[in-house]
Amino acid sequence: MKRFKLNIAAVRGFTLVEIIVTIVIMGILSAFFIHFMGTALDDSWKSVELVAGEAAAEAKLEEIIAYFTSKINDDSQMGDALSMVATQFSGDATLEYIMFEDDGDEDTDVFVEATDISGANRTLKVTIEAPGNNLTTILTQSRTRSSDPKVGY
Repeated sequence: MKRFKLNIAAVRGFTLVEIIVTIVIMGILSAFFIHFMGTALDDSWKSVELVAGEAAAEAKLEEIIAYFTSKINDDSQMGDALSMVATQFSGDATLEYIMFEDDGDEDTDVFVEATDISGANRTLKVTIEAPGNNLTTILTQSRTRSSDPKVGY
């Protein structure tokens, strides 16, 4: 039977300097990580606020569209549907009558107040401000006679 001789010089651990350097490096990295996580947690409420604000704006836009659809499908009020929307929701949204150029782009040179309903082009641009994005829809006087097909929502 052969005996193995343990060579103490061959078994080497970490020196005190190596352990201290490792602890210092880990401390620096953990400081960066804690700072990053703290910043991420501080800003996490912003996305919730943006989603809540946009949901409220979408709900208001849906309310305006539903109101317009009900008025334009009512044969006794269809001629005044745009002006009724402009009157009902003037404080909740930016409302303006717009005109289009021949190529289909919005004519930005013409600005007509939402209360002025005498224009020949009866197209109402409704914009609701939401955090992050503004929501816009265009409502048009698509029914002028009771024989015209009703507008689907």
